[in-house]
Amino acid sequence: MSPATLSILLILISAISHAFVGAVMKRSSDKLVLRGVLGATTAAIALPFALALPLPPSQVWIILLIGVGVHFIYHFVQAAAFTRGDMSIVYPVMRGFAPALTAFLAFLVLKEALAPIEIIGLILVVLALVGFGWPQKIKIEGAAAALIFALFCGFLTAIYTVVDAYGMRLSPHKFSFIAWFFVVEGIGISLIVTALKRQGFIEKIQKDWRGGIIAGCLGIITYATALYAFSIAPIAGLAALRETSVIFGALLATFWLGEAFGLRRTVLAIILAIGLILMHMA
Repeated sequence: MSPATLSILLILISAISHAFVGAVMKRSSDKLVLRGVLGATTAAIALPFALALPLPPSQVWIILLIGVGVHFIYHFVQAAAFTRGDMSIVYPVMRGFAPALTAFLAFLVLKEALAPIEIIGLILVVLALVGFGWPQKIKIEGAAAALIFALFCGFLTAIYTVVDAYGMRLSPHKFSFIAWFFVVEGIGISLIVTALKRQGFIEKIQKDWRGGIIAGCLGIITYATALYAFSIAPIAGLAALRETSVIFGALLATFWLGEAFGLRRTVLAIILAIGLILMHMA
């Protein structure tokens, strides 16, 4: 299997599992508590692998810690977005702005340029993704705040995608980077959440621990596959392809959370597919 084919397959696996993580988070009673359980789960799974693999060199640790720091901010902003708005609204918006920003940052940092047909495809992808979740009228209480948090999530997604991809390419041992990323990020976020949610923490854990463990197992899959894909192929097209999680997320929101899908999203899903095809034609 060629690196290009493998990277596409990995990203599609990442997209599907990412949508399930989002749906589990939306159903949770406390988004931050679930994120803490998720982090503890990923750290517990990754730690044996991290200890068995060579340590990343010092320059890779710097990049890894920067990426983890951005992820920390992202987790809290994502929780705020899901708390204030429907998944079918905030999830497409937070993921929709990320591909364009990722392509721009990849050009600046990784020197990855897009061909004209890829730029056209990227524009279609971004418009479709944002349109997928953008409400026709922002009249629900809290919806405007939810959209602001969702847009900030898109910005943070672009930053950590490029930072983590750079760390993976710099690392002589890719699986070591992946394992230590999950250990550091998982332990860090679980400790932060524990400190913030001290009051009634046990009761909150009892409500969300099952979902947190499920989301943690899925979280390992969704970002480990993405990280490896980003290390073997240009990330702009892959970042856009990963955002097909929006479609899977909307389907989950429709059939699992009882939110509407509708004709508009069907048309936008087709436009999204066309944009993704164009991005992989160059």
